[in-house]
Amino acid sequence: MTDTPAPSGETSPAYQAPPTQAPPAQARRRNGMGTTALVIGVVALVLAVLLVFAPIGALLGLIATVLGILGIARANQGLADNRGQALAGLLTGLVALALGIAITIGVGTFLASHVTDLNRFGDCMGNAASSQARETCAREFADRLGN
Repeated sequence: MTDTPAPSGETSPAYQAPPTQAPPAQARRRNGMGTTALVIGVVALVLAVLLVFAPIGALLGLIATVLGILGIARANQGLADNRGQALAGLLTGLVALALGIAITIGVGTFLASHVTDLNRFGDCMGNAASSQARETCAREFADRLGN
């Protein structure tokens, strides 16, 4: 083989011209909304099941729902590629929101309807000097709740 240049207009098989432009850089996908929705949704679901933290779970569920909707919208526009994570965040957020609200209302209703029983139980336990007296207080409290 010789290193003779190819005639004008022809390209030799051994020689290729270097590219004049770099390939277009792809826009980086922004997946933060969907990922955040999923993480907050899972945390909200765990908190919503715990009686004491149900209101916080409901609030985080609302946040996860909003972020999930925004994440799905971004995925539909082609700005993100984690539609599944955004959808999972939306669903866990909705479940956490519903559970958190239901549990909070249930516990609040129970406490409101039994506030006098709880006060009596607290006074009885405060005045009880022995374990026998405390057991009597607990039995009376259980009987009041059963009725």
